[in-house]
Amino acid sequence: MIRLPELFQPLAIGPMRIDNRIMLPGMSAGQILDTRNRPTSDMVAYFEERAQARPGLMAIGASAVIPPTNEVDRHGVLLYNDDAMPALSRVVEGVHRHGVKFGIQLWDGGVQASRRLALSPSGVPGLVPPLIDRSGAKPEIRALSVAEIADCVRYFAAAAVRCRDAGFDFVEIHGGHGYLISEFLTPYFNRRTDQYGGSLENRARFLIEILRAVKKAVGPATGVGVKYNGDDYLPEGSFGMEEAARLGVLLEAEGADYLSITAGVMGARKLTIPPLYEKQGVFSHLGEEVKRHVRIPVAAIGRIKNVVMANELVAQGKVDIVCMGRAMIADSQVVAKARRGELADIRPCLADCRGCADNEMRAIKKGLHADVSCVVNPRMSREAACVDIEGERKDRPKKVLVVGGGLAGLEAARRTAFSGHKVVLCERRTWLGGQLVLAGRIPLRHEIADVLPWYEHQLRRHGVEVRLGTSVDAALLDALKPDVVFVATGSVPEVPQSLVDSLYAAENVEVLMIDDILEQQTHPGRNILVIGGDQIGMQAADYLSEGGRTVYVAEADDGFAKKLAANDRWYLVARTIEKKVRRFKSVTDIKVDGDGTVRLTTPQGVQQLPAIDTIVLAGDRRSDRTLAELAQARGLETYLVGDAADVTSEDSGTIFNNIAMAYDRARAV
Repeated sequence: MIRLPELFQPLAIGPMRIDNRIMLPGMSAGQILDTRNRPTSDMVAYFEERAQARPGLMAIGASAVIPPTNEVDRHGVLLYNDDAMPALSRVVEGVHRHGVKFGIQLWDGGVQASRRLALSPSGVPGLVPPLIDRSGAKPEIRALSVAEIADCVRYFAAAAVRCRDAGFDFVEIHGGHGYLISEFLTPYFNRRTDQYGGSLENRARFLIEILRAVKKAVGPATGVGVKYNGDDYLPEGSFGMEEAARLGVLLEAEGADYLSITAGVMGARKLTIPPLYEKQGVFSHLGEEVKRHVRIPVAAIGRIKNVVMANELVAQGKVDIVCMGRAMIADSQVVAKARRGELADIRPCLADCRGCADNEMRAIKKGLHADVSCVVNPRMSREAACVDIEGERKDRPKKVLVVGGGLAGLEAARRTAFSGHKVVLCERRTWLGGQLVLAGRIPLRHEIADVLPWYEHQLRRHGVEVRLGTSVDAALLDALKPDVVFVATGSVPEVPQSLVDSLYAAENVEVLMIDDILEQQTHPGRNILVIGGDQIGMQAADYLSEGGRTVYVAEADDGFAKKLAANDRWYLVARTIEKKVRRFKSVTDIKVDGDGTVRLTTPQGVQQLPAIDTIVLAGDRRSDRTLAELAQARGLETYLVGDAADVTSEDSGTIFNNIAMAYDRARAV
């Protein structure tokens, strides 16, 4: 048992006293809303389940305080009228039942999320694009007038009063991430020449006016915090640590009860929701710097997923509060488990982003209203519907055989054993994890396999019999006599039929499967063509281009790594560009000559690649369903999960899809 004493020391924050230093920050991941952007019973369940673990503070994420010009602009809970207030009060009541202080972020997205609110005059260069509506039209970017600024201040104050009356203990003014207030703070966007532009004091005037108005409106019993960037990570001369520290002093003088220090804007060199390519605690040094200059509590945010790291940040006096948003999405009980010292039982966030931030962005692009989820926690956003009860089937257990120890198999075994069934898991390899172990060998992606020790712990805890080095055949099926069979045998790469003749003729070219390269850690040649440019192919290109190899990627689709979360993809593609990997998309034909010359047919014409010595297949895959046919022939209740079930859909082959599919099917047994 590891004790984390510093995390669980009380702390005074303005009018509030909290009993530990862990905060669930305001993240849109918790906003399960109806079509009118009002909280639903699912939202109550999401927050109440996490409140049961008693974090120090919890907050609802970015919630709009200024009326939109049309439906496209609606974002988060709408605080500019009373429509959502009754439902919000129910969320507050659910959290308060567990004695946790609860807040909400006051927000406007500025040019990123509005058709009329912008800062810089038209024509000013910037990295943050204005919202484009579904017709493809762009709004004109224009500066707010002084009168409109005053209107915005009043909207923030009015929204704060509604939140106070709904029962919230505190409000947090969102001044980061390139949203409206952040656009005032950074000189990269703020080119004004009046009292709201120029010096830091002028650029901070809008935020300070909002802080004053909000504090006056809500009174002394409601806490008021401010979230803002410690660094925009924009070009030199923009808002950074030095000004962030000075701003902290100004906000403290104006009565802010705490500061939450975040970072980044859309398009900057570091993303506001950093993926696993960034180190854990990537922004914590920014909070540490601000804390040196103020006396009020300071919170750090940004990839703090490990409670030991969180405890060290507090114990060493670097910050007062740690924000663990995605960590609490992955495991709603992380705080309670940390308090009890049950660290091995904490399901880790993988910083994959595919379920949380990316799922929401994909839905928005399709014009859909979508709730977000989590790659390792398929109950996220479904806490009300998926009430898991340990041992609920123990009085009528079934004999369950799970074939395959990859992610889908591990989840199927865990969830059925959790219910009380008798489970045997057979894996033909001598280790568990399947392709996730191989994925963890890609540069800077070792963390993707962090969930495997958790699964192994769960299988032991729930009594799963694990048989490694065991292939399941008809004889073993007949010997075990299972009631239920989960086939999680995955998929195998295959040679595209159109390439068979060319590859047969290419005598001097070695043809390898990416699975074999990663599993056997073989060393391919120096001039490599990777066929397939989705998530597997692009990660293969990153792996193979280490050590100065020349790598080309040929992809039939019109983009690369589409199955990866956008945050992941941004870093991965940038790495391959830096290493001079040449990528070809929309490839319709590949011809390989005997001497290794390759000709790719693309919309731009035929592209010739010289002297390829190795071709790596990392595209087409085929589900391995042989065992399912054997089980079904014996009349056994059989479920295909993971790649064995699907290798063609948009989500197939992803951690997100494989765990969720296995969870849903196992839960029904």
